Amino acid sequence: MASGGRHAPQNSASEVRPSRCPGKSSDESLGEMALRCPLPPRPWNVSLSAAIQRSFSEACLRDALRFPAPPSWTRSVRGGMRARPPAGPDPAAARGPSPAPSTQPPVPSAPRLMQKTWGGFPDQRRLLAYLTQAQGREARLWRGGQLQQAEICEAFREVVLWLLRVENIFDFSQTTFNLALSIFSRLIVSVKIKKHLLHCVTITSLRLATKVNEEEELIPRIKDFIKHYGSGYSPNELLRMELAILDKLHWDLYIGTPLDFLSIFHALVVLGWPHVKELMPQRNPSLHVASLTRQLQHCMAGHQLLQFKGSTLALVIITLELERLMPDCCTPISDLLKKAQVGIRQWNRCKELVKEQLASL
Repeated sequence: MASGGRHAPQNSASEVRPSRCPGKSSDESLGEMALRCPLPPRPWNVSLSAAIQRSFSEACLRDALRFPAPPSWTRSVRGGMRARPPAGPDPAAARGPSPAPSTQPPVPSAPRLMQKTWGGFPDQRRLLAYLTQAQGREARLWRGGQLQQAEICEAFREVVLWLLRVENIFDFSQTTFNLALSIFSRLIVSVKIKKHLLHCVTITSLRLATKVNEEEELIPRIKDFIKHYGSGYSPNELLRMELAILDKLHWDLYIGTPLDFLSIFHALVVLGWPHVKELMPQRNPSLHVASLTRQLQHCMAGHQLLQFKGSTLALVIITLELERLMPDCCTPISDLLKKAQVGIRQWNRCKELVKEQLASL
């Protein structure tokens, strides 16, 4: 798997045997791609820092926000930083035995990049930097649109709601499920998918999201994953569908998800207008974000909202909540619209559709 700093999964010959079909056109359906998909080249140049693989809200709660690692550093299994070994022969060996220790005081070495953590929420400047980073990823990868297949529209809602209600047997984070929804939404507006393949595409999107977002030791084996989420499929079918999705999305899965934007916008409101905390349920920002996350994910089941960016959808969820908490105050809403770079007309169109979708929650 290339996204999230991991290589593509190495499968044995008994697990997957992709065959080349040079005569097929690029417009073949996803079902055909899943049956005969050549192994795409490994994009070694794709690398994501550990700081963007976790949801912003969870990172704040764990007090684990970090500087992204420079290219000369590698990431250990638990997220620590260690220097890469030098290429070529060891220079110390070429110099021969080391000299006797000197009695002079040691000379201070140059400062090294160390991991840093900050307690609580970061300041507004850092939040705006995260917002800019997420907007850049979204602008690069987002392809909006509406579903043209009538039979897919209702099925889309069903499979998304199934994914949200499924038992979280492996204790995946909410960020993983939100990323799976984002992968699935990106794919369904890009490829015509047959109705009977929707469930397979959904659980494959979830498996890909776990590879991007979860720690390696927490990623279940494919047989265990199928046992709980896709008992009607074989490992080969799921692995081939993974390759088909990765090929269609150019091996670049981590877009700025709606949950990323929701967490950033919520933190900006809490920092900019502290009195809002007094109006939240139990005066607890974490519980408030959890409630808004449920609303956001329910809205992601509406196929009509696929035409809007995830940042716009998250902004509407936040602003609707601000209108409920502070009916006579429009300053935070205007400030968020400016920071999110969303036009008032687009915001109003999205808000009407979100209200209709939330009415069924």
